[in-house]
Amino acid sequence: MGVTPSQWPVGNFRVCMIGAGYVGALTAIALASKNPSVHFSVVDKDASVIEAWNSDHIPIFEPGLEDIIFDDAEPLPGVKGSELHPIQSKTQSASPNYCHRRRTRRLANISFSADICKHVTDSDIIFICVDTPSEFPDSDEIRGLDLKNLESAIHSIAQLSKGHTVIVQKSTAPCGISQWIKKTLKEAAPATATFDIISSPEFLAQGTAIQDLLCPNRVVIGYEATADGTVPEAVRTLIRLYTPWVPKERIVTTDTWSSELAKIASNVLIAQRISSINSLSAVCEATGASVTELSRIAGLDPRIGPLCLRAGFGFGGSCLRKDVCCLIYLARELGLHDVAEYWRGVLQINDSQSVRITQRIASFLPPLVAGTETRAAVLGFSFKKNTTDIRNTTAVKLVHDLVGRGFRVNVFDPYVPKERIEKALMLQCGAAHSSTAVVESTEAACETCGVIVLHTDWDEFVGASVDWKAVFGRMQEPKLFLGPPGSFDIHKMKGYGFTVLEVGKP
Repeated sequence: MGVTPSQWPVGNFRVCMIGAGYVGALTAIALASKNPSVHFSVVDKDASVIEAWNSDHIPIFEPGLEDIIFDDAEPLPGVKGSELHPIQSKTQSASPNYCHRRRTRRLANISFSADICKHVTDSDIIFICVDTPSEFPDSDEIRGLDLKNLESAIHSIAQLSKGHTVIVQKSTAPCGISQWIKKTLKEAAPATATFDIISSPEFLAQGTAIQDLLCPNRVVIGYEATADGTVPEAVRTLIRLYTPWVPKERIVTTDTWSSELAKIASNVLIAQRISSINSLSAVCEATGASVTELSRIAGLDPRIGPLCLRAGFGFGGSCLRKDVCCLIYLARELGLHDVAEYWRGVLQINDSQSVRITQRIASFLPPLVAGTETRAAVLGFSFKKNTTDIRNTTAVKLVHDLVGRGFRVNVFDPYVPKERIEKALMLQCGAAHSSTAVVESTEAACETCGVIVLHTDWDEFVGASVDWKAVFGRMQEPKLFLGPPGSFDIHKMKGYGFTVLEVGKP
């Protein structure tokens, strides 16, 4: 640090990302791939995460990510299959012993380090990409976000700063966080340190994050205008990092508050659409209509569009619920109680979806007889396809609700490690865990079960890799198969003999 903004020709400064998770690491990798003369450092206090990023088996699975990082398209064998990343182990574990050699990396201008002090001190632009976990365990107790990681990052920057630094705030945070950062730095940093604070929220969707970064539909940059109304040089510098590949019209500059609220607005509107179509799925099941046809017809209206109109188990992941809760919290703080209750209804629809689905399953079963039990298989545990993230996955509530109705539940996910599933069930289902088993294959999950619930439509479940005819033969009555519409071939499953239910269809 210590270089003034006017002295920053692109290619002659260093960028540091604090936080080696989805946002920090993936944003740095994308920017590094498009700015080969700029050096990017990704730092994190968790040394094990940094070690994983520096290894041949990176800690995050995203389609297309390995193609950017490594020269070889497939992970090179060098360890036993059980030690591989869960996505990689699927194809590598058949032959357990290999001659190890390191994979060749494409990007020479990016590094991963646990030395936060060094890289913060050396950098002219610092992106804040730390995790801000929610402090709302359920919809009845909505408080706010845990900002300890963000506060720690800002205080570290304050202690290490001497010259001028641009800070780009990307972490999920309450509206007004940029003003708090500005105030904190003014109080804690030495007099020789100066800062530009820029808000640039992320809009990544897990499973398509690389596509979102390489072909963004918008890059939002929020800043505090100068006294004469000109765009600060720091904003121009940040824009130049994106101009190598992002069309000018997709780089949106705005005021700080609008930028901060834009991220929350985007996610709550997505959550609203998902809850809306799921509420209509209940109406469809009760009337005989098809939610697939409803979605198709409504989606043809250009004012509505087809996206996020697929009925299912509800929304999960780290962002949607958290941002809805953030908006509810903000509305309450502003005294906008009607607004808070409106968005609270979005959460209530989401939370009730798995209850309604398990009620529907139970209606197809005869009353339980004392001493007997019905087994159910839940296939897929991640909150959606093409990610191993299980944060706020609706699978947890689904398993809990099935156990609450007397089922013994087998769970299998081809990519989420068994121990992570077991931990999630123990932490969130409590005693229900004794009625669940996490197994190693689709066949083991479905053995002697009466019900199969397709929660996550991994290709392994809906492709040709499962012998569904053989699975059907080893099940008990009523041999029920349930999944979201469009996630499986209903005609094939009926042909094997299954009684098939689709969410949102009679």
